[in-house]
Amino acid sequence: MAPAAFRVLDQCRVPISSGDPPRPREASVPLTFFDAFWIIATPLNRLLFYRWSGTTSDFVASALPRLKASLSSTLRVFYPFAGRLRSLPGEVDIYCTDADSVAFTLAESDGDFLWLAGDAPRSSRELGLLAPPAPAPGADGLLPLFAVKVTVFPRAGFCLGFSMHHTLCDGNSFARFLRFWASACRSVGDHTPADDVAVLIDRSLVPDPRGLYTAFLKGVKVRAPPRPLPDDIVSATFLLRRAHIEALRSHASRTHPPAPPAPPRYSSFVLTCAHVWVTILKARQGPAATDLSGATCFAFMVDCRARLKPPLPEAYFGNCIVPCLVEAPLGFLVGEDGLGHAAKAIAGAVGRLGEGGEALLEGAEGWAARFLSWLPRGLLSVAGAPRLGVYQVDFGWGRPEKAELAGIDRSGAMTLAENREGEGGIEVGLALRLPEMEAFASLFDAALDAVA
Repeated sequence: MAPAAFRVLDQCRVPISSGDPPRPREASVPLTFFDAFWIIATPLNRLLFYRWSGTTSDFVASALPRLKASLSSTLRVFYPFAGRLRSLPGEVDIYCTDADSVAFTLAESDGDFLWLAGDAPRSSRELGLLAPPAPAPGADGLLPLFAVKVTVFPRAGFCLGFSMHHTLCDGNSFARFLRFWASACRSVGDHTPADDVAVLIDRSLVPDPRGLYTAFLKGVKVRAPPRPLPDDIVSATFLLRRAHIEALRSHASRTHPPAPPAPPRYSSFVLTCAHVWVTILKARQGPAATDLSGATCFAFMVDCRARLKPPLPEAYFGNCIVPCLVEAPLGFLVGEDGLGHAAKAIAGAVGRLGEGGEALLEGAEGWAARFLSWLPRGLLSVAGAPRLGVYQVDFGWGRPEKAELAGIDRSGAMTLAENREGEGGIEVGLALRLPEMEAFASLFDAALDAVA
């Protein structure tokens, strides 16, 4: 299929609206150690595809004003999204003023909307064009943290693309921002947004008795230059239905029953991650692999709002996630009982988090070093989570046709989301070179058939 053509129609900035709640002329949102950990990360690119049967002119006349007006009012509540990352002697903060705004790009494409919003392998580079470029630091050295791009596919649909620096917040907070904006967009000219999407911006709630903030900042400079995408990477989505997960649970529980400190029953998250981890290792090794020595590593993030002591409110805005790294012998995972080995290892890592508290931060000083040491060796990590409910984000034109995280090939991540069909199950997104993707797809289905 010929690459789609993209044409930028307009570039502007959406300011924070006036009104309530009142905003100070300037404010500083301090970073906690949870935020500081992500300063050197590349921005996240979230894509939401929606159906649209009208022309681009129709969109500009009716939908675009609603999106901009509702974003403006949402920024009044979630004002750090319009802020900028500022480096000061010995600290980094998010600098906010009442004159802040967010870059907003309108584009048009002649591409095949249904193909881009589908599950089959598609060019990762082409998907990446649907997200706005990562904002660059201004002349003052301050780094914008968020940008929006809307791409219209006439008489087919449109894509809402976002670039967000992870220092701003985690998936929980970003999902709240999207739900609030969507509610505001649905209610433009009618009523105020639903107030059940609360937000609490108070960094004083996060203590730092171990001095992790200073440790994470040591030697770090603010930067946001994403690496270019290789030309031969494709993105694809795979669905594990509820029946698939139950079959995987039965098989893994029979060959490698959960053992303390793991929970007594393998979760859908554990089984999904185990199945993908094992399958991607087999796809990369190939059937003729002979050197299966050494270890491999899997990483996922754990929301610890409820696990901290005292716990943080669910509405706390910012980052409140800790990394969990799982190491296992490569030979075990690509062997006959790989699924059980992987499930037991991941479940054990979850169980070792215990009831939270200090256990969450065990070895925190070495988190970054461990990540960096594993990156050259093919670390597989997880981005997104089914509980975030990305398919519930309705701006007034129905639920998303598809949700994607673009650019995951830069980080070696798999993505997770709820089944958009609403029948249980989990969607898995991957970005691999085409031969690896074809091998993965074959092994993914064959393994499910084997345990059915």
